Amino acid sequence: MILLLSAVVLGIISGFFIDINLPSNLITVLLMLLVFSVGVDIGSEERILSKLKSSLKVILIQTSLTIFGSLVFGGFVSFFTQLTFKEAMGAAAGMGWYSLSGVMISSLYSPFLGAVAFLSNVFREVLGILLIPLYARVSQLGAIGIAGAPSMDTLLGVVSKSVDKDKILISFGHGVLLSISIPIIITLIF
Repeated sequence: MILLLSAVVLGIISGFFIDINLPSNLITVLLMLLVFSVGVDIGSEERILSKLKSSLKVILIQTSLTIFGSLVFGGFVSFFTQLTFKEAMGAAAGMGWYSLSGVMISSLYSPFLGAVAFLSNVFREVLGILLIPLYARVSQLGAIGIAGAPSMDTLLGVVSKSVDKDKILISFGHGVLLSISIPIIITLIF
């Protein structure tokens, strides 16, 4: 975890002091390589289809709990801010998918709340990088829930290093189902 955190901090410092122009699709290519390598690891498992079938119930329950927890506890933020319960819940509905939630909420409701949603979901992902390795010692499924939608892509590497191998498939399925659900949930809220 210290190595991962050090890499993030070093990247921020480098970007601040050095003008590095990365190709725009480099991050996408690296992310695809990460997901591909985890996919190869999952696919090399014996009886992967039977494991997927036996994990389906856990994936559905895990996804439902993440949606419920994110929306309800996101809504509770309204008691500490000037946001209404609906606005706070809507901002949390991105469940870590900041690039989509900010844009959708900006167009469906307001640019201000879109910015709030963007930032809250960026913070969720950054906190996920920091907290998943620690929380996985207490609850591996809880650590996957912290990741939210990025449990299938950007946080899959952190999750796969922090949980048992049999939970990686759950993490991927959880992220897929959340990614399908998030646009629907945001649309229903606003």
